[in-house]
Amino acid sequence: MNGMLLAAGRGDRMEPLSSLIAKPALEVLGAPLLASGLRALECAGCRRIVVNTHRHGDQVAHAARSVASVATELIVSAEPELLGSGGGIAAARRWFGGDDVLVANGDTWSDCDLSGLLAAGRGDEIVLAVVAHPDPVRWSSILVAADGTVEAIVPRGAVPSSRSFLFTGYQRIGAEVVAALPAAPGEIGPVWEALRRRGRLRAVVIAGAWREAGSPATYRKLVLDLLAGGEWVHGRATVAPSARVANAAVGAGCRIGAGAVVSGSVVTAGAGIGPGAVVTDSVIAGPVEVAAGARLVGMLQTPAGGFSLTA
Repeated sequence: MNGMLLAAGRGDRMEPLSSLIAKPALEVLGAPLLASGLRALECAGCRRIVVNTHRHGDQVAHAARSVASVATELIVSAEPELLGSGGGIAAARRWFGGDDVLVANGDTWSDCDLSGLLAAGRGDEIVLAVVAHPDPVRWSSILVAADGTVEAIVPRGAVPSSRSFLFTGYQRIGAEVVAALPAAPGEIGPVWEALRRRGRLRAVVIAGAWREAGSPATYRKLVLDLLAGGEWVHGRATVAPSARVANAAVGAGCRIGAGAVVSGSVVTAGAGIGPGAVVTDSVIAGPVEVAAGARLVGMLQTPAGGFSLTA
């Protein structure tokens, strides 16, 4: 089976961080955000994976290549103009050889068991991998019938139901559906709806964890949750012996000066923290230096300036 990693978004909600770094390329404990989706496709047996790119396309392509297995044939499908969630797949179908396609998202983090998804599906169906819904008010829901068919796709804000599930971004698209996808540009939503009406949109409940990284604040929360109260320092980071790093991540090429304190924060993409600075509950990203003795709380600091870190 072939794979498709969707990584061509604009990252509007991640602004102003996404003006500097493409969301799929954001560092998460030493690996790009897209790594979990790419590795899931590889673990599912995909030996050819197409990654579509748009904004900061070179960053996304480099990030994918940095974590792809040497056994994987990685193909970059550049989209100078966005083609949409369905159009991107349609534009890549020449590489799929008439087979089913396993699709993952490159802008979320997950640790999911896809065996149920791999065992499901026919050539004329799409099967969605879903998990128990953590918050139907915040995210849309997939309403699943007892026989596994999708009854409805419910916008966010819905009243929770025992049949409401969260779409993880993983889906198996049957070969006949791939071949019939409308020419780009286009979204996958109308394709889902047409199949749903014919009973050809199904869902399987899988085990595992799913997390979004939609904004700078939720990116920070994702990294800190994965740390689980610990700290992480990349092997190519420099931390002065008198500095203190607690419940924080310090990425590749970053520098923490003497006497600085970094807590509840993510320091990434070559950022520096000056001597004696105190950085709390913040994201510091890019070629930027927090001044010696500065005090930052709840901030996003990039070369473009400082911004309040709000969800």
